[in-house]
Amino acid sequence: LSCFHSYLHRGRKGLRGTRNSEGLQFRTPAPRQSNALARWQKPAQLPRTIHVFRNGDLLSPPFQLLLPRSTPLQWEALLARLSEKANLRSGAVNKLCRLDGTQVSGAEQLVDGDFCVAVGNEGYKKLPYFELLVPQDSVCRMLWY
Repeated sequence: LSCFHSYLHRGRKGLRGTRNSEGLQFRTPAPRQSNALARWQKPAQLPRTIHVFRNGDLLSPPFQLLLPRSTPLQWEALLARLSEKANLRSGAVNKLCRLDGTQVSGAEQLVDGDFCVAVGNEGYKKLPYFELLVPQDSVCRMLWY
């Protein structure tokens, strides 16, 4: 029974007493402060997500690329990451375009949820990427949020 009792009260701090001339005095342990409230008060640094189509490829759906908000990305490093993920037939990604063909010139121009096209050495190919490759139910979900 004493083992069971010690198991139940393990980690609990009881009252601790000290004797002095006035008798027995008790002090209670200080309550533990939780960091949960502090975590909720800090602004969340969730990454931005962009959806990237491969230029001229109407068979592959867009892939997602996470961009950290906390540290600014160097444009060349972003293009290198895009090259790794896109795996274009023409080679490395040299530029990133919006769906209408306008070129994105820096990571600061990218907004969470953007759809872009990774372009290599060839020119941008204006195709109905979004209409053909993005399922309609996901479009409704994106518009809902």
